Amino acid sequence: MWLGPSKDDGQPVLGPAVSLTVLVLSLVLTAIAAVLSVVIWYGTREWSRGRRWAVAGPLVVVAVGVAVLGVGSLFPARWAGDVMLGCLLLIAAAAMAAVSAQVVRVRPSAARDRLRKRFEELRKDRPR
Repeated sequence: MWLGPSKDDGQPVLGPAVSLTVLVLSLVLTAIAAVLSVVIWYGTREWSRGRRWAVAGPLVVVAVGVAVLGVGSLFPARWAGDVMLGCLLLIAAAAMAAVSAQVVRVRPSAARDRLRKRFEELRKDRPR
């Protein structure tokens, strides 16, 4: 099965509707992974490396698929909208890769304690 553009219509790889759906789903997955990165950062216990890869691994796989779809949308593009969609897909793939790298690297920190201490200071300074 050939996933490239058909020879007669010059449409992007899977069409604009599928590409937009993939773009939205990739951004949702990226947002979920970013939230998990913050949860890991401010978490009370350290996540194991396997657990972090369980979040980042599928995100990397989807990022590669989105990048392939983005590149495939750029080459047969006839309209500026096709080019823009391909660029957005490539940006989404880069964002997914960056977030997945952060999920793998992040460790719990003392930031949670510093944040709690700062909130207590602000509470004391607040006029009553």
